[in-house]
Amino acid sequence: MKAAFFKDSESVELREVPIPHIEDHELLIRMRTCGVCGTDIEKMHGEHITPPVLGHEVAGEIVEVGARIQKFQEGDRVIVHHHISCGSCLYCKDGLETLCEAYPKSNLDPCGFSEFFRVPEELVEGGTVYELPDTLSFDEGSLVEPTACCIRALRRSGIRPGNSVAIFGVGPIGLTHTQLLSLGGATRIYAVDILEERRRLAAQFGANATLDPRNEDVQKIIREGTAGQGVDFAIVATGNTKAIEQACVSVRKGGHVILFGAPARGALMSLDMSRLFLREISFQSSYSTSETEMRIALNLITQKRISPEQMITHRIPLREVNDAFRLSADGRAVKVVVTN
Repeated sequence: MKAAFFKDSESVELREVPIPHIEDHELLIRMRTCGVCGTDIEKMHGEHITPPVLGHEVAGEIVEVGARIQKFQEGDRVIVHHHISCGSCLYCKDGLETLCEAYPKSNLDPCGFSEFFRVPEELVEGGTVYELPDTLSFDEGSLVEPTACCIRALRRSGIRPGNSVAIFGVGPIGLTHTQLLSLGGATRIYAVDILEERRRLAAQFGANATLDPRNEDVQKIIREGTAGQGVDFAIVATGNTKAIEQACVSVRKGGHVILFGAPARGALMSLDMSRLFLREISFQSSYSTSETEMRIALNLITQKRISPEQMITHRIPLREVNDAFRLSADGRAVKVVVTN
């Protein structure tokens, strides 16, 4: 079978590898759709801070079931979350499952961008495999995991109905945040991005104002729209450190900055800490997601309360996976999914 691996810092390649063998408590799944995530691009560039396995936004069909599994059968349509926490450590008990030492150690074999992948026992037994309702397409199923990541960030941030929010970077993740915030009753949503197509989609998804930071004074416009105060929350949905700087000066006194986009390994920035101190700015990062948010995301998409599939601009067959990465990396696409 064919699976995608790093070729160099600018590309990936398909290689012929054996179809994984499964044990009694494992599943073999045929990938039908796998979304290209920003972290996949970072991994290709060698800038990753997360496990270097390509592809995790997956939906597919079960083609082989381990002898001791009764919950699933061949032909079932499923989605899979690629990590699982231990459930018993300090972090898990404190609701911080993604900080669990076991969390990043589990994954799909060999990766999500492959004709078939093995779901190991710890994922199956941990409940990270979900039946995909017949009413949902594989494309929609592949968007459950990134939607769940956004839900976790919003839950941890404490954003409430009536809050104002600025989103810096409205690629697929920023657009998902926009939909969720609109659904959750944010009173005003600012979407900041240099790309016109992304700003257009953000307006379609519920943003009240879209701003191009190259030729608009983002801070001034936000303050004018918030009675001179600034927004309650700023979400940085990009790893660009300049966006973090802009977010810090766009929130009001006592405001909150949520770092969602993963910075490159070793990324550094300079901030006037006295301003953060005097203005009592809170800073919160959010990494990945847990099964709680996976279930919430699946329900929201199933009930059509949000429609993240509307941001898919390109569907690329697995045999052209390198093109999918190039489209995602150079900004010509909004959301790219790989199909099989």
